[in-house]
Amino acid sequence: MSTTVNDLPYEILSKVLELAAELNTQSGSQYTYGLSQAPEPLQDVRMQKVVRGRVPPDTLRWNATEAIRRVRRQWHNWACEYALENLYITRWRGSERWMQSRSLDKLQTNPSSIAVYRDPYHSLRKTSQLFESNPKIASCVRRIIFDGYYGAETNAMIFNILRRCNNIDYLTIPWTALRYGNEDDWARLLGRNDEHRSISSLELLAVELKQSQIEKSANQIDKRLLLSSKINFGGLHRLKISGYSNFMPLADDDLIAISRSAVNLREIHITGTASVTIDGIRALAESSDKTLEIFEHSPLSRDGFEHSDPTSLLTQNKHLCPRIVRCPRLLNLSLSIPSLCETLFSSLDVKWSGEMQVRTSTICGKHPLSLKFVPEAQVEFFHILDQARELMASRNREGAELEIEIFVGNLIFEPRRMLVHGNFDMAIALSSGAWPAETTHSSKGPYGQTGLYGKDEGPYECVSEDFFRQGLARRYVSF
Repeated sequence: MSTTVNDLPYEILSKVLELAAELNTQSGSQYTYGLSQAPEPLQDVRMQKVVRGRVPPDTLRWNATEAIRRVRRQWHNWACEYALENLYITRWRGSERWMQSRSLDKLQTNPSSIAVYRDPYHSLRKTSQLFESNPKIASCVRRIIFDGYYGAETNAMIFNILRRCNNIDYLTIPWTALRYGNEDDWARLLGRNDEHRSISSLELLAVELKQSQIEKSANQIDKRLLLSSKINFGGLHRLKISGYSNFMPLADDDLIAISRSAVNLREIHITGTASVTIDGIRALAESSDKTLEIFEHSPLSRDGFEHSDPTSLLTQNKHLCPRIVRCPRLLNLSLSIPSLCETLFSSLDVKWSGEMQVRTSTICGKHPLSLKFVPEAQVEFFHILDQARELMASRNREGAELEIEIFVGNLIFEPRRMLVHGNFDMAIALSSGAWPAETTHSSKGPYGQTGLYGKDEGPYECVSEDFFRQGLARRYVSF
């Protein structure tokens, strides 16, 4: 009896088609091309064909399955699920101009001054129309990213698309969706009905808007959805908020409202924002303390390296370190907190691993300037470094690799190697070159491994903790 590829079990057939699609992707076009900038007047410069950028992954997958979709219905359905699993919809940006030429082999032809116009919301409109006319295609989407659509008009189109995506699991959306969306749409996304299960991952992207966008009357809307009893984040496992906005930014009240129902979060990422204080971060951590596995808080977008945390006056007397230690499932940690104490590293029962960064400005219960002027606070800080070393050694004995870095002001402390990274030019000048006796070049900068930030912070060097304590005692350096 003859057997064809279509008689194979679906799992094997799916793997065969996946390998074929990957081979098609490798043989297809990986980049987009364009023409170099037009020559200036009175200059005889030939235009050249240049690489503009990579073809988006979702476009590559769609092109790679073009032939597969034409074979038969079963293959067509598989190809749609494969190609549309991850969808990236971005606003068109460009400055192309028309070129008056019938062929591209003679690039010395001067382009006209007429700019190429495309509807910047073309991708959004076409996707909305496609999903409206073909609901089965919309059901193939598992992850969708919207980038560049911040107004009330485009938010309406975004939710028109999301209403038809019944199987979506990962959603990346502008922060304005929490201002412009309606209760029913958000309740549906979060699984408060029988037709749709909750998304598991929500990313909110914030950017600074132009003044014309801010002043547009249609955008002056805030429906205060987070105050509604219909909005429940209990099915959410991952929450990420990134970026800073100058228009209706997400603040502590928003995070506190989310925390009332977000009791099952496994990952919390709050990065690049200056509109959230430790009040909102604490509320999220406390509500999901039993399930939290990854906790990241890095508000370093607008205020530079010395901005360790936009501290709220209401929480200066609150202690976050014990709360973090009591999260039983926590594995990875990167935090900016107002103050730090040995409690954070005192428990040897934690399951932390990987790279751990803690950015702070003082010792818990001490004045914000205590590390600069109070010797007792400085002694306590070095005891914290000893506690960190003991914790890393304990995790190593259990077979887990844990690397801790502590950031204070412009200094980076690396407890395992007993090194301090920083710019010590002023200390060298104050000591007339007598301190430090020995330095080595540091590859770190104010943001750790990412190097220097700005132009006035100079190259970083590293010294041993003992040398640093000597310089601290002689007042050559300070925190």
